[in-house]
Amino acid sequence: MTPPYDPSNPTSARERQQAFRLLFLCLMATGIGNNMLFAILPPLARGLDVAEYWVGAIYTVSATLFMMMTPIWGALSDRRGRKPFIVFGLSAFAMSTLVFAAAAWAGESGWVPPMAAIFAMAMARTLFGGLGSATNPASQAYVADRTTPEERTEALAGMTAAFGMGAIIGPALAATFVEWFGVAIFMVMISVLVAAGAFAVWRFLPEQSAPKVQSRPLNPLKQFAFAADPRLFPFVIYGGLIWITQSLGLATLSFFIMDSLGLDETQGLQMSSIALATGAGALIIAQLVVIPALKASPRVLMSSGALLTTIGSLFMLIAPNYGGIVFGYLMTSFAFGLARSGFVGGASISVSPEEQGRAAGLTTATAGLGFIIGPIGGLLMYNQLGHFSPYFAAAALALIAAVLAWLHPGIARATAVVKLKPEPRAPL
Repeated sequence: MTPPYDPSNPTSARERQQAFRLLFLCLMATGIGNNMLFAILPPLARGLDVAEYWVGAIYTVSATLFMMMTPIWGALSDRRGRKPFIVFGLSAFAMSTLVFAAAAWAGESGWVPPMAAIFAMAMARTLFGGLGSATNPASQAYVADRTTPEERTEALAGMTAAFGMGAIIGPALAATFVEWFGVAIFMVMISVLVAAGAFAVWRFLPEQSAPKVQSRPLNPLKQFAFAADPRLFPFVIYGGLIWITQSLGLATLSFFIMDSLGLDETQGLQMSSIALATGAGALIIAQLVVIPALKASPRVLMSSGALLTTIGSLFMLIAPNYGGIVFGYLMTSFAFGLARSGFVGGASISVSPEEQGRAAGLTTATAGLGFIIGPIGGLLMYNQLGHFSPYFAAAALALIAAVLAWLHPGIARATAVVKLKPEPRAPL
């Protein structure tokens, strides 16, 4: 039975730190699994001789379900607690990676036609989008439950940095182990790693806090209607814009490097993995070093992150060589670290404790929206309008986001909320 919370004897800072550290490691494992695809899929598609936009379709199918389901998982975590959905999402992620590995192996071995392999990969990603999407909103809400408004933006920045850490490790591991073992075996290894994380959370993550609400409608339309709440609306719009810019760069970077430098599939995997890892490193620095040092408000993080994204995207257009491409991507990744932490923290601060799961579900859903539009749209533009067109689009969208962040009064109000007297923390 869940022990009652005694305000006179709250859980220790050490217990809280251990719980957050375990979540960090599990989210890092999912980051490894997710971000390795950005290094693996473009060379794999070239090897299977399929058009670039089919890679975008794989991302888009998954992202559609991800966007639809994260508000549902967030609301369910308000009703039933955070831990069950963290475990469920990690388990589904592990299973989807196994299915994807089987599809990649069948395609590379010639057991199925290339388009059948692509279809199977897309179906594997639907498993992640529909079920694996439970992990992120439940994890964000778990952290939000246990931090004060003043602590929250920094704490959530640290948690979302776990995914960025995986983004450093994933492409680097892919560049090494795919060369040794092949795509399928490497993905099986990732599946086992994430499954181990699911077991660790089930066995060791403490959760003594009762669910926030006893009932809540789970109709997806009603959950998405919460995005129109004036407290959340500007953060959801901003999140959608900034995630589209991020997905435009992620989906096209490997193709951009291969085509700009005239590389084959093997060289493309190596060079794009280095670029992706460098960008992820910049994101980590933004979230784990710069944000704690600055102690900036969500509004400042959002506006500066969007403005830097505009500059970095435009720099990609004039990059003279591989080093210039990496620098441009590094700049946009660093900027995304600021922007994402700002809008996730601002949205969490803007709502009540009983609404943390719903808010986390909606802010997480903006990533799904970004990956519905960005990859398929970016790769269609890349294929039809030229290599530079996705970066023009990213610069324009980021500039709109910067203006929204600086001028919208709802985002300014989130800054004021941080300065109020902190609310008490929940138990673990």
